[in-house]
Amino acid sequence: MRGFPKEEFINRIAKLRQLMEKNHVDAIIITSPSNFRYFTGLDSYFWESPTRPWFVLIPLLKDPIAIVPSIGLSSLEKTWIDNIVTWDSPNPEDEGISTVLNAIHSLKIEKGNIGFELGKESFLRMKINDFRKLENQLQNFSIIDSSPLLWELRLIKSQNEIDKIKDIITIASKTFDNLASKISLGMSEIEIANIFKKDIIDNGGDHTLYLACTSGNNGYDQIICDPTDKKTSNGDVLVMDTGSTKDGYFCDFNRNYGFGEIAAETEDCYRCLWQATERAIAIAKPGVFCSDLNDEMLKVLNQFKNSQNSVGRMGHGLGLQMTEPPSIMKNDNTTLEKNMVITLEPSMEYKTGKMIVHEENILITENGCELLTTRTPKSLPIIN
Repeated sequence: MRGFPKEEFINRIAKLRQLMEKNHVDAIIITSPSNFRYFTGLDSYFWESPTRPWFVLIPLLKDPIAIVPSIGLSSLEKTWIDNIVTWDSPNPEDEGISTVLNAIHSLKIEKGNIGFELGKESFLRMKINDFRKLENQLQNFSIIDSSPLLWELRLIKSQNEIDKIKDIITIASKTFDNLASKISLGMSEIEIANIFKKDIIDNGGDHTLYLACTSGNNGYDQIICDPTDKKTSNGDVLVMDTGSTKDGYFCDFNRNYGFGEIAAETEDCYRCLWQATERAIAIAKPGVFCSDLNDEMLKVLNQFKNSQNSVGRMGHGLGLQMTEPPSIMKNDNTTLEKNMVITLEPSMEYKTGKMIVHEENILITENGCELLTTRTPKSLPIIN
């Protein structure tokens, strides 16, 4: 089934309202693509056009109101949202601001707290000058950061969400598992990446919105850039890190491949990272802190000489976005809870410019965790 039943969205709004009531929030205005989709179900990549903002007003006591540019009316009418208002857009002089103000005034509340996505791993998808206009017109209200409430809600996945995340992870795992038989020494990074992206589609995925692919002799120096026309050569290690999606939900994990003869130290580094993820999988369960996972993986990595974690954290949350809170790092004391989906991503720069990274995806269960990805091989796969 594509999308979710209406009950899924009703439950999300009900849970958000519990948090709003607890924190004395009278209304929340949503502008970001992921939260807009989370609360409305709209499936669109029209967000790539920055011309028009989109809003959802979620009051504490009344039904949500979608406030969208005129081009979006028919699409919103296909969602579960009944209350939809529009404005003629593009309209640079008033890109929905007066319409948003009218919707707020329709709530018949004279003062209180109105939340916007202002904080951690959040952003406003509207002109900052327009946000300032809203602030000036809402001086009877306190403008607050609603991102802590939104993330508290989204951290715990529903069973419907878990099923979709499992689906895309299974598709990407199958694609990675079959890739070694389709690539060879001398192929370029772009050639290999294109094989992968085509197979994601053939195996049932929708999009590969993120695919970092790079290679280097016995390691690589970054894990964030697109593939190049560099051809793989003897001694190279190639990494592919995918953020592919199905029905809006992401997977996020990587796989490494060695080409020809690989140095023993490189293979030892790879196995050390495998042991680090193995340790985290063994201890991940409700009640464990994210910082605990970081510390336990770091203990394993520190057994390897000259090791250095160079990417700042060792994993993160996963869902409608490729990276979500929490962070698996030493100063994140978020407690793992049942139905959280996270990545485990230890990395090691064992020589200057020589890095290896492992990444797996897990679901926190009642008494432990479930590995969602097909486990990466314990030894580095070699392509000849």
